[in-house]
Amino acid sequence: MTRVVSFLGLLAVAATLWVVVGGSPARAAQEDPFPHDRHQGLFPLCSGCHAGMESGADVDEFPEVGSCAACHDGVARDRVVWNGPSARVDNVDFDHVEHALELEAEGDPEQTCAACHIPEGGERMAVSDSIQLGLCWSCHAHETDDHFAEVASCETCHVPLSSTSFSLDRISAMPRPSSHDGEEFVAAVHGSLASEGVQTCATCHTQETCATCHVDLGQDEVSAMPPTPPGMIVPRLEAQYPVPGSHASGDWLQGHQADASAGECSTCHTSDDCRSCHVAPVPDLVAQLPRRERATAPGVMLSERAPDSHESVFFLQAHSALAATDQTSCATCHVDAFCVECHDAEPGGGYHPANFMVSHSSSAYGRDSECSNCHEEQVFCRACHVDVGLAGPRVAAQGYHDASPVWLLRHGQAARQNIESCSSCHRQVDCTRCHGVLGAFKVSPHSADFNAERAWVRSPRTCLACHVGNPLNGGLP
Repeated sequence: MTRVVSFLGLLAVAATLWVVVGGSPARAAQEDPFPHDRHQGLFPLCSGCHAGMESGADVDEFPEVGSCAACHDGVARDRVVWNGPSARVDNVDFDHVEHALELEAEGDPEQTCAACHIPEGGERMAVSDSIQLGLCWSCHAHETDDHFAEVASCETCHVPLSSTSFSLDRISAMPRPSSHDGEEFVAAVHGSLASEGVQTCATCHTQETCATCHVDLGQDEVSAMPPTPPGMIVPRLEAQYPVPGSHASGDWLQGHQADASAGECSTCHTSDDCRSCHVAPVPDLVAQLPRRERATAPGVMLSERAPDSHESVFFLQAHSALAATDQTSCATCHVDAFCVECHDAEPGGGYHPANFMVSHSSSAYGRDSECSNCHEEQVFCRACHVDVGLAGPRVAAQGYHDASPVWLLRHGQAARQNIESCSSCHRQVDCTRCHGVLGAFKVSPHSADFNAERAWVRSPRTCLACHVGNPLNGGLP
C-alpha cells in the first residue's frame, strides 16, 4: 500500500528539528538550526552530507560529528560543537528511500529534496526548520478537512503508539478527536470502530488504555491492541461504564439471565457484581467471569438490589404466592435461613399458628400450603415421624395405615393424589419392592392410558419421587 507522505519526521540536516504532532513541538538537542544558506557554496548537493537519505544507510544520514572541525578549527573559523542528531521523537511512518521509489514508479523522479525542505520560492539551501502538513497534502489528498476526524485512517501515516518512545507528557499532549466527545462514543461507537480494526485506535492507545474499563482483556478487540512496551507510561484514564440501552427496560433485571453471556457481560462486570445478588451455588455463567481482584479494571461494582416486585408496600403479604409459583427465583438471592428468620420467629410461633403440630396432618394432606417450600419432606418429616413411631417397620401391611382396612389395595389412589405426603415417611425402595421391574410383583403404578411424556412435562418432581432420573431416557428435558 502506498503510504501517504508525511514530512513531520524528516530530520533537517544537522539542524534543530521541530516535529509538529498535535500542536506539541519536540526539539532535538541542537540548540541553533544549521545555517544551510551560509554553506550553500560548499555543498552543491544535499547528498554530499546526507547520502544515507537516498541509500537508506542510517549511518550516512548525517555528516560525522568531527567533520565540522575541518573548517571550524578555532583558527580559520570559530569552533562549533555538534553532538549528532537526536533520536526521532515522532510517530510518523515515513521512509525517504521508499518514497523516492514510489515517486519513480509513478513517473515523477524529478521531485528533489528542495520540493519538501525549502519553502516555495525560497533559494537553494534555504532549508526550513519546520515541516508543515500542507506540504504532504499538496500531493496526497487527505480524506477530510479535519486532520483528527474519525473517518481518517491514522495508520496510513502514523505508527502505533507502542512503536514510539513518547514520554508521558508527550502522550498526554496528543489531541483528542472531537468525535470522542459525548456519552455515545464510549457507550456505542468505540466498540464498533474497534471491531472493524484496531489499527487506528493503536495510533494513540495501547492495551493498557482498554484495561482501564474492560474487565476481560481476552476479548478479541482488546487482545489485538499492542501492549504497552517496557518503560513507557501511558495516562491512566477514569473508568466509564455507561448503561447500555438493553439494560434500561423495566423488566430487564428479571429476565437478564436469558441474554447473558460471558463474552458480553465480562466487558463491564466481574463475578463479584453478580455475587452481590446471586447466592451460592452461583450459576455457571457467574463462575466464568473473572474475580475483581484478578482484573485490572474495577468493573461496574454493583451492590445488592431488590427486584422491582419487592418495592410494593404489600410485598410481604403477597410474597408467599410468588414463592409458591417460582421458588427457584427466590433462591437466586435467598437461602433457607433468610425465610426461617421470619417464619420461625418468636413471639407468635412463626409461620404456623400455635399447636400446629397437633393438627398439621390434615393441612399437609389437604395441601393448605406447600410444605416443600420450607421443608425437605423426606428429611424434616421423616425425622419426626420415626421419633413418634409413625413410620412403618419396613413392612407394607403394618404401621401408620393399620386403621384403614385393606389400605394396601387402595393406596394407589392416595399416592396419585398426593405422593408428597407418602414421601414424608416412605422412601423409594418401599415402592419398588412391589412396583419396580425387579420387585416381587412388578406392579405398574400407572394406568393403562397413562401418558408418560405428558406427566413428565406437567410435573417432573412427581416422577422423581419414584424414578432415579428422567424415566424417558432423556427424551424430554
